[in-house]
Amino acid sequence: MPIIPPAHAHCRTQSVSMSARERNWPMGLCILCGLPGAGKSALAAALKEKASPARTIVSLSYDEILAEEAFEGEPLRESREVSCQSPEPGGREHSLWKQYRQQLLQCLEHLLVSMSSRTPLQAPSDVKDSLWRRFCQCLASQGLISASTSNSGFQHFCINPVHFPLFFILDDNFYYQSMRYEVYQLARKHSLGFCQLYLQCSTESCLQRNKDRQHPVMDRTILLMERKIEKPNPEKNTWEENSLILDSSGGGIVDDTRINDLLSRALENPVQPPDDDNEERERDREICSASLIHQADQSLRRLISETMQTVKGSAANQDIKRIAQELQCVKSKALEQLRQNIAVQTVLLDKDRRFNVESYFTEEKKRILQPYLCQSQKPWLDG
Repeated sequence: MPIIPPAHAHCRTQSVSMSARERNWPMGLCILCGLPGAGKSALAAALKEKASPARTIVSLSYDEILAEEAFEGEPLRESREVSCQSPEPGGREHSLWKQYRQQLLQCLEHLLVSMSSRTPLQAPSDVKDSLWRRFCQCLASQGLISASTSNSGFQHFCINPVHFPLFFILDDNFYYQSMRYEVYQLARKHSLGFCQLYLQCSTESCLQRNKDRQHPVMDRTILLMERKIEKPNPEKNTWEENSLILDSSGGGIVDDTRINDLLSRALENPVQPPDDDNEERERDREICSASLIHQADQSLRRLISETMQTVKGSAANQDIKRIAQELQCVKSKALEQLRQNIAVQTVLLDKDRRFNVESYFTEEKKRILQPYLCQSQKPWLDG
């Protein structure tokens, strides 16, 4: 098996991103996701213990690495539990827990760059010291790195020679798709293999197992997470195609041959970095789309306001609220239709086929107001 040579202490860390072909040291990222108590940590330990000499597995437990903040620092622990109560992905995720998860990914990327550039591993400048220390302790305990002191007395970490391919197992709940997509983006940036193992377990079993943990989470956190967790959906998200859903209620899933097949498939098909030109075009398209939707929204708001001013002097008071609600529904439908047109690029590529939100609103306004306005007021409907 390929073995990475040790880094030289005099080299400086560089911002390097090598493709899998250039590196010839195949590496992959595997996400373990599921409810607390589903058996993720047990599976990670078993995969590492039973790994063949042909593959090195390094487990990164979020609970272990973030233990100091998550379990000794109550503000972060509460923040983690509050984040899963967010009404929608991203709604209240600007929390300490999210910040530390992102910092942990920064640490991992720093390690990947050091391995690719064969340089000593040094702390990123914008990562909390205690988090970096625990990250390095986790790696050192698994034999991936070792501490070294230079002649100047500066301590750094050297990457130890290891057998490849190498898989990093990321063990956390990853209950939102957006959390997992951050890891996928890291794999894509560095041409790594990427896959997901979702452990499906009954809520009752998770609650019971959670009681036996050293640092159990609150029952309500598991119940909230169970309602909000987003399973991998390869049909909707092509980036989740290398995913496997396992029933962990009874244990013993480490012997499932599909896991080994999934890891092998991910290594054989590393995620390709995005094409810079395509990314720029996509950004431009998104900016243009957002601008069109914003303009349409402002236009419809104005039309609704103008319509309601007229209605207030023409319709009965009991009908005004109902009319306003119906017009708001028309506005929502019009914007959704515009978004669908944009999704298939009808609006952006063919202006002649552009969905005209103002025309749509005018026609719907006539239909809505018809029952409420008397015969003498009907000519106004065309305005």
